[in-house]
Amino acid sequence: MIMSLALPGNTDLTSYQHAKVDITPLDIPPTRQAVILATNDVNDVSLFLNGLTQNILILYDLFESLGYDSYLIQHNPNNTTEKKKFISRFRSITPKEIIQNPLPIKLLIEIGMSLDATTRSYLRSMGTKITKLYLGNILNIDIETIQNCPSIFFNHHIIGEIDEIWTSPHYKQHVDYAALLNQTEMCNGRVVPYVWDPCFINYYGSRESVEWVAPMNWTTMDIVIMDPNISFQKCFLYSLLLIEAFSKKHPEWKGKVQIINGDRIQLQPNARNVVLPSLSLFRQERIVLHGRKNIHTILKENRSSCFITHQWNNDFNYMTLELMYCNYPILHNSDGWISFGYHYSINEWNKAIDTMYCALKDHSHNLNVYKTHAANLIWKHSIHNPEMQAEWKACL
Repeated sequence: MIMSLALPGNTDLTSYQHAKVDITPLDIPPTRQAVILATNDVNDVSLFLNGLTQNILILYDLFESLGYDSYLIQHNPNNTTEKKKFISRFRSITPKEIIQNPLPIKLLIEIGMSLDATTRSYLRSMGTKITKLYLGNILNIDIETIQNCPSIFFNHHIIGEIDEIWTSPHYKQHVDYAALLNQTEMCNGRVVPYVWDPCFINYYGSRESVEWVAPMNWTTMDIVIMDPNISFQKCFLYSLLLIEAFSKKHPEWKGKVQIINGDRIQLQPNARNVVLPSLSLFRQERIVLHGRKNIHTILKENRSSCFITHQWNNDFNYMTLELMYCNYPILHNSDGWISFGYHYSINEWNKAIDTMYCALKDHSHNLNVYKTHAANLIWKHSIHNPEMQAEWKACL
C-alpha cells in the first residue's frame, strides 16, 4: 500500500473554505449577447463636462465584465474630436448599422441619447429589452428649464416603447415621475446600483501625479469648493457659509477659499452684490473665483488643500470618490455615505465646524484610517464587486 505523506513545509488547502463568489467564467461561448448604450458623443472633452458620460463608460465595462459585448450607439461615432487610446477602445455603432447588421441584443439602455419610438419598436420586435436610465434630478431640471429658460426646447423625454425606467439610488424619488412621463407602467420602474471606477484618474494621468501632499502647516491650507453652481441643488452657498463660520471660530487659519465654477456666481446679482460682500473672507480678499476646470487640473493646482461639497437630492458624486481615491480630505454631506470620510450635516452647524477643523488639522494623522474608508467605499460601488455584479445581473 502506498501512503501519501505530507511533505514538511507543504501548504495543504484541502480544508480551507473559500467564500462562494459568483463570477463570470472565462469559457464564455463565442457568440455573446450585446448590450447597447445610447449615448451622447464620448470624447476627451465631453468626458469631463458631465459625470453622465463617465457613468456610460463605467457601465460599458460593467456589462463586459458580466460576459456581454457592449456598444455605444452614437449618431456620428467617427467625428474628428480628439479621442485618446482609452476612448478609442470602446465599440461604437450607429442606429443604421444596427438595422443593417442585426446583433443579438439583450438590452438597450438610453442614458445620454433618446431613440425614436419606431427604432425602439423594431428592436423590441427582435427581442431587445428597452430601458431608459435617468441619472439626474429630472423633476427639478424640468421645472427649472420651464421657469428659467422658456425658449429652450430639447428632446429630453421621448415617450413610447419603453419597457423599464431606471434611476440611480440617489434619484429614486423620480422613478414614478419618470415612468408616468414615459407612459410606462410604474411597476416597471426600478432603482439600479450606483457604480464607479478610478479609470479616468488613471488613464488621463496617474494617481501619483495628483495625490494629496501634506502641507507644512495646516493653518495655511486652502479650502476648495467644487460644486457646479448650476442650480439650487448644487451651489457654493452652504459650503462658503460654513467656511466663513469656521474662520471666525478658528482665526488662526489663514488659507484662501478657491471656488471652482465660481464665475457663474458673478452672473447672479444677489450673490455678486449682497452675499459675497457680506462675508469677512471676501473683504479680506481670501475668496478666489475660478472658471470651470477638469478634475486633473483642479487636483494638480491644489495638492495640499481641503475640499468641501454640498448637495441637495444629489447624494452620490463622482468627485467625492475621486478625491478620496487620491487621499484628499473632503467634507461631504451625503447621507448615503454617512459612515465614510468627513461627513457633515447642515443641521448640525457647530459639529460641522469641528469636522472641518479635524479635516484640516489632523488629516495627515488620520490618513491610514481615511484610506480604509476610501477603499471600502470604492469597493462598495466597484464594477468588479461580486455583490454589485449580482445586483446588475438581476436587473438584466
